[in-house]
Amino acid sequence: MVSSSKRFLSRSFLLSGVAFFISGSIFSSEGTALAESPLVREGAPDPAPEAATYQEGDSWVTDYLRHGGNLNDITGAAIPQEFNLLSGDSVNTIVVPEREDLPSHFDWREEVSGGLPPARHQGGCGSCWAFSITAVVEALQLIENPGPTLDLSEQSLVSCSGKGSCSGGWFNAFDYAASTGLAEEVQFPYKASQVSCKSGLTPKVKISKWAYLSNGEKSLTTAQLKTAIRTYGPIATVVNASFTSYQSGIYNSCNSSSFNHMVTLEGWSDDDGGYWIMRNSWGTEWGEAGYMRIRYTDSNGNKCNRIGEIAAFAVLTQGEK
Repeated sequence: MVSSSKRFLSRSFLLSGVAFFISGSIFSSEGTALAESPLVREGAPDPAPEAATYQEGDSWVTDYLRHGGNLNDITGAAIPQEFNLLSGDSVNTIVVPEREDLPSHFDWREEVSGGLPPARHQGGCGSCWAFSITAVVEALQLIENPGPTLDLSEQSLVSCSGKGSCSGGWFNAFDYAASTGLAEEVQFPYKASQVSCKSGLTPKVKISKWAYLSNGEKSLTTAQLKTAIRTYGPIATVVNASFTSYQSGIYNSCNSSSFNHMVTLEGWSDDDGGYWIMRNSWGTEWGEAGYMRIRYTDSNGNKCNRIGEIAAFAVLTQGEK
């Protein structure tokens, strides 16, 4: 059962200070430029809008934003200054092949006995990165060792990893899952705030390695992302979170604005123009029980809302129980 602290978070937890993005540059809450995305499509116009294939509705997200909340506080992808996926010399990458035996539909929730844990709730803390990484690790553990649902501690990443905070974080927090491991939620419940690291945590799950997915100097293809999901399990990825009012259907109001959020891809379907099965961290009240179906690409062939532009996978430590 999902802890109530991660399902329903009071507005007292709503914080500010997450990094935000303008014209491909990443800025701190004070307006200081942090980095330039290496894959920004400068000047690429958004395609002409097509008829919406999704429905909109109210949730805590729209209510929060309507009452003056800041989108930066419920996202949190903050790219490090030194990061350059194309350089190949400062990050760990793996070139993904394109499998030819990919099914037209695949969903890890259907593949794991008992399913995957429900979508969690990050509240007003820019900790999407922690939820994306934790979702990947939880899924890997349940794929390898099906059983009762698993609930790992996102707060341990926020407070103990040294790789991020409620002001944002990045994929390199996977390092903590490899070196230390993730404790269970009951040991360090989620606070949606920047509290001190709790001592004496006992890791439940560790990973042996992780890496960014790469296509050399080209953007990852849809087939490569599918291959990674099918081969390694759910993957962490960036996206532009312009879908705050999404309720159901296949999101197709794609834009090319810079990414500001991290989520998890758990599957895909080639039906209805093709879409990803995306797990968010805005609780089960938002979207389709916390999930969204989002088009692979827009009508110009660009990744819808930049989803999958930067992505990473992890590998579970062998013998982890």
